[in-house]
Amino acid sequence: MPSADSPPTAFQRLSAIPASAPGLYTASDVIKIVEVAKKYIPTNGEKMVRVPEYTTPGGPNSYHCSRVEHAWTQGFFPGLLWLLIERERLLPGTLAAAGYTVEQVQDLARQYQASFRHMARHAANHDQGFRFQTCYGRDLEFTGSEEGREVLIEAAESLVDRYDPKVGCIRSWNSMRKVGKPDIYRVDNQDEHYLVIVDNMMNLDLLYQATELTGDNRYADIATTQAERMIQGFIRPDGTTYHVVDYGKDGSSMNGMTHQGYADESCWSRGQAWGIYGYAQCALRTGRPEFIATSRRLADAFLERLPESGVPWWDFNAPKPCPYDASAGMIAARGLQMLYTLLRSTETGAAERYLQAGFKLSDDTIRECATPAASISPKGVADWGHGDWETILKHSTINGNEHATHRLMDHGLVYADYYFVEFANEALKLKKAAAKA
Repeated sequence: MPSADSPPTAFQRLSAIPASAPGLYTASDVIKIVEVAKKYIPTNGEKMVRVPEYTTPGGPNSYHCSRVEHAWTQGFFPGLLWLLIERERLLPGTLAAAGYTVEQVQDLARQYQASFRHMARHAANHDQGFRFQTCYGRDLEFTGSEEGREVLIEAAESLVDRYDPKVGCIRSWNSMRKVGKPDIYRVDNQDEHYLVIVDNMMNLDLLYQATELTGDNRYADIATTQAERMIQGFIRPDGTTYHVVDYGKDGSSMNGMTHQGYADESCWSRGQAWGIYGYAQCALRTGRPEFIATSRRLADAFLERLPESGVPWWDFNAPKPCPYDASAGMIAARGLQMLYTLLRSTETGAAERYLQAGFKLSDDTIRECATPAASISPKGVADWGHGDWETILKHSTINGNEHATHRLMDHGLVYADYYFVEFANEALKLKKAAAKA
């Protein structure tokens, strides 16, 4: 047993949630999410065509709302609202303490997700899990929504549409602008390239869920085949990952590169985090030892590259100093929670280390990246706090590649907040599960 002066173990911290991690459970976070939702709802019956995505680097610190038709991140903001509903179930009184009701938050979530419901089928890219599991998936889970079930199955079918059995993967992008190779990855020559990105690991769980909902194994079979295939093409000998792999027209060519990272052979931190999370998800669905091992390998490579601050650089190989990516930290932290779940009954020591590392990532992210607290005035008006930050976290980086057409570094970001809140909710669930063990 640790002495009274010893730091608490991860399990002890888990057992004392939320008191052991108060920064994960603040009224300010609830206020920011709901007040942003209310602020950007169209008035006068106008159609919603934009959804909050990021703050502008250098300010202002209010949300830039991206057009629904042009984004892949639509699901994260309504997903945040559903996470607040889940938080209310896990910590009753959370919404009431900030002056809101479950019905109010649910109505807001459904208004936002309805704006892109039509994108379930057909898909312009692979991002259907990001779009629909985050919101319609939670709607189904929490309310039994039949529409949620229909949307998830349609979205899964749209991934099947993009799957090629010769390659063993879902095509991520139809084209890509690559500096020095402007004419290679075009829309009109897709028979000559097959672009898959590491983010695709995050959309495979939608396929497993579709099999669960329908009993049709073809969805899960595609997911498992792709996860196996990506181990071959994406992971370098040192445990780091490529962002993009061109598998060629028949899957025989595996050319690794980057689009959002610093360089083709660098370790883009968010891509590495997608891999940790995605393989852990696949392992939870299948129990496959190679998926557990792959997630662990990626996690170890991620953790050993963290700077002294504990918050990942946007790319671990970019010239320093450089901006952070808080989103990469919180995605990885959530993946580490899954590794704890996967290992706690067989490798207690390893499970404890991964859980402790996840808590440290969240602690360091709160210390370095939390924005000033928001509150509600006696007149019911939102006070966003110093700097008027509408996001919970700052210091994320969407794309730091020097050749990017839209380079965005060091700002607030909706999916950094999403995985931050998801991490906190999952800690509550892990506490509950541990108490029953």
